[in-house]
Amino acid sequence: MKILIAPNSMKGSLNAFDFADSIEKAFQECSPSFDVRKAPVADGGDFTGEVLRRNLEATEINIDVTGPLGKKIKSRYCISGEIAIIEMADASGMKMVENSELNPMKASTYGTGELIADAVFNKGCTKVFLAIGGSATVDGGTGMMEALGFKLLDANENVLAGNGKNLQAIQKIITPEIPENISVKIICDVDNPLLGEKGAANVFGPQKGASEKMVQQLEKGLKNWSEVIQKQAGINYSNVEGAGAAGGIAVPLMAFFNAEIVPGADFILSQINFEEDVKWADIVVTGEGKLDSQTLNNKAPFAVAKMSRKYNKPVFAVAGKTEHQASKAFDGIFSLVNGPTTLEFAMKNASELVYNFSYELAKLIQKLRS
Repeated sequence: MKILIAPNSMKGSLNAFDFADSIEKAFQECSPSFDVRKAPVADGGDFTGEVLRRNLEATEINIDVTGPLGKKIKSRYCISGEIAIIEMADASGMKMVENSELNPMKASTYGTGELIADAVFNKGCTKVFLAIGGSATVDGGTGMMEALGFKLLDANENVLAGNGKNLQAIQKIITPEIPENISVKIICDVDNPLLGEKGAANVFGPQKGASEKMVQQLEKGLKNWSEVIQKQAGINYSNVEGAGAAGGIAVPLMAFFNAEIVPGADFILSQINFEEDVKWADIVVTGEGKLDSQTLNNKAPFAVAKMSRKYNKPVFAVAGKTEHQASKAFDGIFSLVNGPTTLEFAMKNASELVYNFSYELAKLIQKLRS
């Protein structure tokens, strides 16, 4: 029996590859009759870059860049041919900042811009795959643009640093010469607009350390920044689905680099030729840290389930925690948080628990197919 194992990362615990390894071990030790293939997935969030790197056999480039709060940090991106694979979180991510220091008024995407600049201007890449999950910033991508050679001017034509605090003061953008052959795909797992109740400041600001007052300031700043971009580029990008992700970084990329926001899960599945894996399989097993109503917004496990349904393949999920809304997408769900088990315990012991529940799933499948 052919089993396709395709989990997303379990945030804060197992990456997608370790997750897949635990499931594989359970199936192989349950019965040698299982023919197992692993295809870890992602949707723009944690470990997206690594999923792409391994599938595209990309080379890792190590580089020092400016972190979210201005300190030099060690970062990386990957190159496969003319493609640069960049994870925003590796330069401008929350993982680079202590929780007590998170401050979206100060945080900047400058380091992400440095990664893009090195890939495009120094290494000659013409395609950029930018995964934008896990950022610490709500600067509208201004820091990134600064690193790419753009100048941000206030009403007195003073040059401003790109950060959340300065968004309200920007009045003009001086653009450098931009290569015409650059293609940018922004890999995103949310569809929030830039502004409003579901926008970058209101939804994601508090997650990145913003107080209520900061949220109001950031909202005003992003509105101003959007208007400045519209004035110079001639298009209003603020209502584009995904424009509010990662603090609005997509807006200037769309305006000046003709970038495209792509639904993360579908894009990743296409890049790793996942459809062929599903055709091969008899049964598909997926999972992530939490399966809930958000999962149904085309997060990676739902995209896996959708592709499996297309070819009438049963699909099961293993998750740290589950909510009833997600159950309709799968033929069965196994939750690591069961009975008296706490989520904290489950996350700490995820590898062992994933193995145990996957072993039970393997026995169930074997019984049903016998």
